[in-house]
Amino acid sequence: MNIQEFQDKLKEIQTLAMKNGKQVQAELVEQFFGEEGMDQEKLKKVFDFLEIQGITVHGYSKKSGDFSKEFQSQGDIEPVEEVQQVPLTAEEEEYLSEYLETFGEIDDFDREQLFLALRAGEDVKERILKSYQREVVEIARELHSGEIFFGDLLQEGNMGLLMALEQAAAQEEIHTWLMSEIRSTIRLFMEEQSQQKKEDDILVEKVRNLEAKVKELTEDEDVKYSVEELAAFLDMDVEEMESVLRLTGDDK
Repeated sequence: MNIQEFQDKLKEIQTLAMKNGKQVQAELVEQFFGEEGMDQEKLKKVFDFLEIQGITVHGYSKKSGDFSKEFQSQGDIEPVEEVQQVPLTAEEEEYLSEYLETFGEIDDFDREQLFLALRAGEDVKERILKSYQREVVEIARELHSGEIFFGDLLQEGNMGLLMALEQAAAQEEIHTWLMSEIRSTIRLFMEEQSQQKKEDDILVEKVRNLEAKVKELTEDEDVKYSVEELAAFLDMDVEEMESVLRLTGDDK
């Protein structure tokens, strides 16, 4: 498959996904490109590209590159990602020690009484927050993969806990609700950070490629090109060209 055919197929699968609410099944993408003999590594790059475009690829695990066959009750395929727990660094251990010191005693709480007070409308959110620090730390440790500073995971866990407390009084099982919200908030933060890193890496690659191509085109100092001419040579939109050039510091 040549570059033009690949681009056409990519546009077609994007169109299908957009019509389907910005989501697509990994199996469909695999079949769509698999007919051309595309290997798994190239398929993974296609999945990554689609996700950067805001398209959810159901059934693909970014961590392992495997396709999940586990169906939810709604019939969708949910990506299954296992976080490889990584021990805290010395810096993170020191941060954790200082962090816990600021809270003081975190075990001397009667949660059932706190939950009753919360349901009664009393202002006990700070006390509940303090009583859950051990759980926040445990969940953050469990999800710590080494890619994000442990302290940031703790902060996100507490943010999720605080937000959950706004709705906790209406929940039948407050403890279960809070634990779930702490975990899901940290996971969402990790996914957002991973997505941002992926987008940054692609942008860096774009900058490198553009620098190399511009350098090649402008080796002859006697020949001057406008941004519009360079964009035409490189098959890029002028706006995109100018955006990337600004990142290189060469936007004149």
